[in-house]
Amino acid sequence: MENFTEVQGRFFALNSFFRSYYSFEALGDICNDYDSVYQSLNPFTHIHNVLLCDAVISWCKVFGSNKEECHWKNLISDHQAFRDRLFSELNITQKEFVAYQSKVLDFRNKWVVHYEPSYKHDVVPHFDLMLKSAVILHTFLRENVSDEFIYNGPVSIEGFGRSVGMAIMDSLKPIDQT
Repeated sequence: MENFTEVQGRFFALNSFFRSYYSFEALGDICNDYDSVYQSLNPFTHIHNVLLCDAVISWCKVFGSNKEECHWKNLISDHQAFRDRLFSELNITQKEFVAYQSKVLDFRNKWVVHYEPSYKHDVVPHFDLMLKSAVILHTFLRENVSDEFIYNGPVSIEGFGRSVGMAIMDSLKPIDQT
């Protein structure tokens, strides 16, 4: 991984995913309370949905279809080493991951990017595997990039997530429920 521009691009996509995911999580429980002040405008639910869509799109940039320019396979030369680590740490098989990946891609393609009214889906795909796989890739890249690459992004993704969530929540004024 000597192409630092490519490495930085993957970190950008991953950090965008983390930022959107943790912002989405932070807003999840408060949207209805904040939206109630604005009658039927629902600005916070809209922001919440946009963050969900951005998280899905950002994850798909690095884990989506193989033809994605930013896909991890276009940067990591030892595909098997990364796959072995990914599936081991996720505690799933490649077949299970591919099924999950397909479900997320289907959701992205038919609901997030190209809305198809007839698209039947259960609920939004669970984010657990998206988050865990993104953390695994982030760690793998940091561990395997050349020492000459200067990484200045988050090291603790969980800590980064807490900071992002706090930044969102600290910016909101308390709602007067009277």
